[in-house]
Amino acid sequence: MSRALVIAWAAALSAPALAVQLHAQARWEVSVGASGAQEIVRSRPDTTRERRSGLVFTGEAVATRGRRLVARVRYGQGRVTADTGTPPSPRRNVVEGEALFGYKVRPWLTLWVGPHARTFVVTGLSDRRWLFWSGRATARGGLFPGVESFLELWQGFTGTLSRPAGSASGGGAEAGLELRLARRPLWARLGYRIEQGRANGGPRETVEAFTLTVGYVPLR
Repeated sequence: MSRALVIAWAAALSAPALAVQLHAQARWEVSVGASGAQEIVRSRPDTTRERRSGLVFTGEAVATRGRRLVARVRYGQGRVTADTGTPPSPRRNVVEGEALFGYKVRPWLTLWVGPHARTFVVTGLSDRRWLFWSGRATARGGLFPGVESFLELWQGFTGTLSRPAGSASGGGAEAGLELRLARRPLWARLGYRIEQGRANGGPRETVEAFTLTVGYVPLR
């Protein structure tokens, strides 16, 4: 039997396995989660200072494709109530969300880009919305089997504030621990997040959040 025929037979026999492998790499895998966060919002609209706190509940979905591509969507709602100021300012409904596309340059390092927004809704007043297009980096490290630490940093490269209308800048960080049990579809994350938005010549707002997330990921 000639060498060419042997190679042809080997290629034919390995083609199905290769096709299955490529199909698995091309398939999107989705993990979903739900979280509750205690948020603290510190605002400086002018010369005054305000502090609000309350609960915000968020849903998220993370889709991965192969070993490199990843996308993340989060959407949350809640309410924060003023605990400083005389007289007390009205309660604010909070709506926040993000849509990010990422690339894993290393198994432990992911780079992201995309928009995220935070809107404060005050009864009887127009909404105030912060909107940023940002770049991010997430680093992960294993502490012991099933437990990882993570750190995410972001910086807005363009941003706007709706009221008063104008351009804005901002940045932030999130850190915490993530638990994934072997051969179990559930995972959990405990994190601390801080971010700040600054309007040019206008308000400044700082948000801190302590977050507990529980999620589900399909077993492979």
